[in-house]
Amino acid sequence: MDIEAELGYTNTVPTGFIRGGGRPLGNYGIERVMDRLALKLGVDPATLRKRNLIKPEQIPYTTGIPAGRSGYVYDSGNYPRLVELALDRLAYDEVRDRVRMDGKLVGFGIACCVESTSFGRGEPAKLHIDKDGTAHLYVGSTPGGQGHQTIAAQVAADRLGWPLDKIEVTAGDTEHVPFALLTAGSRSAVMIGNATARAATAMRKKLLERAGEVLEADVQDLVLEEGFIEVRGAPTKRVAATEVVPDEGLEVLESFDPGRPLTFSSSCHAAVVSVDPETGHVDVVRYVIVHDTGKAINTRLVEGQMHGGFAHGLGYALYESARYEPDGTFRSASLLDYTIVSAGEVTTVPELIHMDTPTDTNPEGFKGAGESGTIPVPAAIANAVEDALRKRNPEAVVDRLPITPDRIVEMLRPGN
Repeated sequence: MDIEAELGYTNTVPTGFIRGGGRPLGNYGIERVMDRLALKLGVDPATLRKRNLIKPEQIPYTTGIPAGRSGYVYDSGNYPRLVELALDRLAYDEVRDRVRMDGKLVGFGIACCVESTSFGRGEPAKLHIDKDGTAHLYVGSTPGGQGHQTIAAQVAADRLGWPLDKIEVTAGDTEHVPFALLTAGSRSAVMIGNATARAATAMRKKLLERAGEVLEADVQDLVLEEGFIEVRGAPTKRVAATEVVPDEGLEVLESFDPGRPLTFSSSCHAAVVSVDPETGHVDVVRYVIVHDTGKAINTRLVEGQMHGGFAHGLGYALYESARYEPDGTFRSASLLDYTIVSAGEVTTVPELIHMDTPTDTNPEGFKGAGESGTIPVPAAIANAVEDALRKRNPEAVVDRLPITPDRIVEMLRPGN
């Protein structure tokens, strides 16, 4: 395949036709072409994908795309398994046979994605423990609602062996930590998580070394859990960790540099939609997301990322459109004219299946989850809508987003 790209400067938003990064755009092109190819070959779309996906035994897979010192290398994943799990959950064979549901056209769509996460180097984390047992954790990258403080506190509590309610997290304060990169590109769980783990591990070592003198035991025989240090196999030989903390407290500052610049998350989305041929309205009947986002630090936060990502992608697929008049006048300059999704539009809760394939790019095995819920949604919905429309008009082609009701009615007319 040869691709020719031209860069153009416009008066419109610089990142593409979607809020945020442009990854759903490229994915939309790839996954729509896959469905067109399946139609051309007379092959089931899911079967075509399974035949052509990179196999687990090919991982790590060098893509040949240049990036940094080593290029883009898919470090982990089992892409065929993602598809299998999605099809199984959806009862694919039964879905494919359905033509109508309550008088509406039914369609199925599938889309896969690979997402690069964790860019950057030298992510800082500082941990200071007061004499009273309060652990102050300082991280660099600042959150915008993603839950950085929660995940950092959980990692610190687990790796240090400290009560979670005794850990206080501050983000982005350069009085305590050096400059850190921004929150973007699904990097924070990997970078903050590993930096925090390094700081907590270093602090744990300090505490155990000091406790070894107090308990007259080898450091290798000591266990630190929930703020108490004891000799393994001799629980009576035990002290509160605060007893070995000096009056001025203890402090460590660590940073994390990944083994390779990126780790790759992946997902497969499968959608069932119903289309009202009279009004052009689309209902998402079922939606399945199988995602490999590494070792989950906090499963509820990952679920929230997936649900929010799905809503974001649904907006791009069916609702959100920046409209201009022929003379360049912007018609949708406010939220009175620009349809952003709300609870009323997100009528289906996506069914989530979590996978975790090991990565060697970072010691903790974390991957990013910020965009896996968004990237394949427009393509999966478009593939499903086209599948539904073709049961009425075999020549129907979804060739633009959003897929609005007036466009659907137009595509159902003979000759379109």
